[in-house]
Amino acid sequence: MKRSAKSRNAERYFTPDIAGRELWVSPDFTAEEFAARRARIAEQIGPGAHLLVAAAPPAPNDARVQDANFYYLCGLETCHSYLLVEGGSGRASVFLPSRDTLPGEPETRLGFEDAEWIRQRLGLDAVRPSSELTAALAEVRTLFTPMAEVEGGGATRFSANGCAKRCAEEEWDRAEPRRQRLVRLLKERFPAMAVEDACPMINVLRTIKSPAEIAVLRQAGRLAANAVVAGMKATRPGMTENRLQAVAEYVFRDQGHCGLGYGVIAAGGSRTWDGHYHWNNATLREDEIILMDCGPDLRHYSSDIARMWPVNGVFSPWHRRVYGFIVEYHKALLSEVRSGVRAAEVYDRAAERMARLCSGANAPWADMKPIFDRMLERKVGYLNHGVGLSVHDAIDPNWRNEPLREGFVCALDPMVWCDDRREYIRVEDTIVVTADGCERLTGAAPFEIEDIERLLRRPSKK
Repeated sequence: MKRSAKSRNAERYFTPDIAGRELWVSPDFTAEEFAARRARIAEQIGPGAHLLVAAAPPAPNDARVQDANFYYLCGLETCHSYLLVEGGSGRASVFLPSRDTLPGEPETRLGFEDAEWIRQRLGLDAVRPSSELTAALAEVRTLFTPMAEVEGGGATRFSANGCAKRCAEEEWDRAEPRRQRLVRLLKERFPAMAVEDACPMINVLRTIKSPAEIAVLRQAGRLAANAVVAGMKATRPGMTENRLQAVAEYVFRDQGHCGLGYGVIAAGGSRTWDGHYHWNNATLREDEIILMDCGPDLRHYSSDIARMWPVNGVFSPWHRRVYGFIVEYHKALLSEVRSGVRAAEVYDRAAERMARLCSGANAPWADMKPIFDRMLERKVGYLNHGVGLSVHDAIDPNWRNEPLREGFVCALDPMVWCDDRREYIRVEDTIVVTADGCERLTGAAPFEIEDIERLLRRPSKK
């Protein structure tokens, strides 16, 4: 049966058709889900304490940036807003500026004038003007607030904190980090108030994704895979790496109406050695292999994928063996991931399987024994990092020591550094742990050598 154009279009695009005031609230999560998240935090901090989460400040380039924690707990896109949650009861209030105090924003922006609509739409108890925040904090004795820089708009918490630290330490900058300034102002204005870091509690809450979050992450994963496949198809000797970045940006804008979740890595040959190469300004040679790593910022959720392919369309004998071995390792790891096992168990079981493939002169991967030994020596954790509201998600730092749980989303990324060639070989997918295994959210992009070469095959010239 032939599908309608409307049906095909719905499958292609990953952003809901929204307009007006709905543009300023999350289209993916219900008021009940936001209320449940806030209730869990309120229960942890307990009666007598409060949680304050600040939204992101305005961006000078009109970028739609929102702090991940603020968005996670209330779903608003407005800047210079504040969420205050009462411990125990979970009563939640948002403090918003007036529309008139937000010059340069679209006319459809939200302000406290929309209080009743916002309150009902997001399940809040009150929406008040930001001018009333000081009075609301006057009676608070214990206040939890995230002591981390703004995480969002393509910046992870770790990169944002790192930049803030460097600016604070630079002799001719000495810029006070925003979160540090907020804590200082709270202590100056309310000397009796105890101010505590809310990040550890929120990190734990963000570790396991809800079904609604996984639905968005599934779209982000498909979008990342589409960008990589488009990059494969566009590759030609003599083009610059930057064209691959442009391809990714086009796919994200065209299919997801969004930007980059992090800087695209499009490295050829020995430039793959730098795991976070972002120059992307070299010309690709016919004998080189490409490493492409990219992910979108799709309604504040990201994804992480890395694929490698030959510029000329055919893997060299060396790359066929080394890259092929990493693919086998990738599949071994995937087969061991499931709810209830620890990350270390996944590594050990996959390593045992790969050791059998490398042992003995007649083993299928006997020639890869030095590569395998090198991987074991580095003790790299191939369940690399959480993925969610940023590509390196801020989650429970103890997750590696606990059994994996259903709904945990992370990057699976076996890798090896080949010193003699100065090449870094890897295969990366974003996965979500399920009860009996895992789902590859970025699985739409091939990683098998035969599948990649088939995709890269170009019509012969007559």
